[in-house]
Amino acid sequence: MKKLIIYFTVLFLCSNLNLFAQVVSYSFRDSTGIYNEINGDTLAIATHTSQDPGNLNDVTYGPFALPYIFTFNCIDYTSYFVNTNGYITFGTTAPALANYGPISSSEVYEGAISAFGLNLIGVFGTTANTSTSSPVLTNVTNFKGVVVGAHITAATAIPADTYILAFNTTAGTITMSKAAAIPTTNLVIQIASGSIISKTEGISPNRVHTIQFKNFRQYIIIGTDDNFNFQIKLFESTMTRSGEIHIVYGNMDKNTIPVPIATGQVGLRGLDNTDWNNRTNSATLNWATSTPGLSNAATSVLSSIVFPVSGLTYIWNPQNTTVNITVIPQGFYNLSTLKLNKRDTVTAYLRNTSSPFSIVDSTKAVIDSITFTGSFYFKYCSSGTYYIEIKHRNSIETWSSSGVVINGGGVTNYNFTTAASKAYGNNMILKGTKYCIYSGDVNQDGIIDATDLSEVDNDAANSLSGYVRTDVTGDDFVDAEDVSIIDNNAYNSVSVIRP
Repeated sequence: MKKLIIYFTVLFLCSNLNLFAQVVSYSFRDSTGIYNEINGDTLAIATHTSQDPGNLNDVTYGPFALPYIFTFNCIDYTSYFVNTNGYITFGTTAPALANYGPISSSEVYEGAISAFGLNLIGVFGTTANTSTSSPVLTNVTNFKGVVVGAHITAATAIPADTYILAFNTTAGTITMSKAAAIPTTNLVIQIASGSIISKTEGISPNRVHTIQFKNFRQYIIIGTDDNFNFQIKLFESTMTRSGEIHIVYGNMDKNTIPVPIATGQVGLRGLDNTDWNNRTNSATLNWATSTPGLSNAATSVLSSIVFPVSGLTYIWNPQNTTVNITVIPQGFYNLSTLKLNKRDTVTAYLRNTSSPFSIVDSTKAVIDSITFTGSFYFKYCSSGTYYIEIKHRNSIETWSSSGVVINGGGVTNYNFTTAASKAYGNNMILKGTKYCIYSGDVNQDGIIDATDLSEVDNDAANSLSGYVRTDVTGDDFVDAEDVSIIDNNAYNSVSVIRP
């Protein structure tokens, strides 16, 4: 089946980005499922408990390439930065190393997704007993962040360059690569177990890219038992679906000692800190009933009694704007059947209503052969008044007669077929009872003339068939009917009429 191909170019002037890019317009919902830990590409891994950056303390990594174009805040990105303080950013400028407030920050990165933005470190702390000349730690109180191969320290009790060889949760023991130097009871030990891993799953166009933070805790000189695990998921965008953002929480243990409460920033930041979409539980003290933040510095509380259950997922979704456009290419309309000879694809552009009438957004849709309507899903525009420009592979470019009020995130209808006055300059032709956009601009130069006529005449002489641009009737044959349509429109000097 032949398709009407809609070409579209998204042009953004830097000075206009804030007019259309607003993370504040993203919808939010939450759900509860299962936290599935991933194994993938290592972006960062802790190698030492006390040496920067080996302990993943205040480090920015990247940029890391995305496996597909991800549209965030109306801008297409192919990479991101990861900061060990619980978030990722977009744009060419990396965040400062010690940025603990990614949503409220005035830094010039172009966007941020924060799962739990605060001063974090990739080290796990717990307590255990040591025995002189024994490599086995006993009475280990917490194994949540214990990892084989990780660097382990504890003041003077454990020698330098000691690593975990094995552990037994039932026996409550950890076996080290070196023996303890002195006997101790309830010794605070530190384990370099933090990691940041990424993985892409699924098949295009339904892929998901996950960035996983594992075994982090709040930064404290001697911290115990905190163990934070969470994922940021970026869902691939399609023509009809914008890329969702999921933040999924795993184990989020917060110990009461030495600091009983941690507060972190959760949510999205746009091009600057005047555009945010964040969550807070300061009023509800419940992660499952969070509310929108009232400022860009709003935080969520984490404690031993206020924490997200494993699998809790925060979901942000850009709101597509739907414009149902009814339009008929002149040659495709069959007066015998009162249908199009076939369905075809058309491109629609939304343009500013003031000179130079810049393109704000564009997309494509298939025009139904019976209803003459296609549903166009725009990802980038906000509410406003725009010209609608229509392009079809062998028809004259046609604009709406004036600016059309578009409801950002909602549904708008526009019908070109009911009156000539629905097109700018009345630039349509009446065929039966329907107004149609002119067919015959085969080379898409904005005018139907001898050049178009010559091309279709040659193809008709050669009995060309199939999906070709000179078939302006959509019947899969280039013949005298196509020549006649173009000849008449060329005689009448049909051309584009724009504001």
